[in-house]
Amino acid sequence: MIIVLTGSDRREWRKYFDQLFRLRHDIFIKRRGWSLPSVNGCEIDQYDDDDAVYFLEVDEHDVIRGTIRTTPSMKSSLLADYFPHLVENGSPLRAPEIYECTRYIAMSSLKTRQENRAAKSRIISAMLEWSLRHKLSFLQTVIETSTLASYLELTSQTIPLGLSHPYGGGRRAPGGGDCMAIRWPVSLQVLEEVRAYGGLDVPYWVPSDGNRVGRDLPVTLH
Repeated sequence: MIIVLTGSDRREWRKYFDQLFRLRHDIFIKRRGWSLPSVNGCEIDQYDDDDAVYFLEVDEHDVIRGTIRTTPSMKSSLLADYFPHLVENGSPLRAPEIYECTRYIAMSSLKTRQENRAAKSRIISAMLEWSLRHKLSFLQTVIETSTLASYLELTSQTIPLGLSHPYGGGRRAPGGGDCMAIRWPVSLQVLEEVRAYGGLDVPYWVPSDGNRVGRDLPVTLH
């Protein structure tokens, strides 16, 4: 099941947020060695504000198996704040119809290639469906340069915003690594390609109205 929450839901749905922030600490700080702020085993940063939108895939035991955080670029943009040099094609770093994706995690219960692809597809599709509903134009993010091929495999509409540049890394890249910025158009074509990547055959759900869904729990997007 996919659940959509906003940062303003943190008090009401603390059981999910506590689990989410601990999972992020485990993945990004303990496993990947990223230098990120943390308190009491939770990874929380300045972009975890009331306007952030969280997509959570939970299993039958209410355990989070996948997540993506999106933020309105006008207010909260890692790319604009810390990596503006990655955008070299003249695209605006901030706009009301552009949201930014960070803290992406997708874990499959079965360690097979197809289930890994399906896990990625489910959580990303949910984000795309929500973005279509809210009439966004683009989703953007900063990626490891070495993963560009996997994003192109997800959708042919992946748009590099500039060249690869070095950055400071964690344990897996103690001397730093290389990163770049990419952008996806929010379109039915991208959604269909992402769903095809994961072999998802359940019809997708794109409501016609533009109301927020953060407080209508549980929300299953399919």
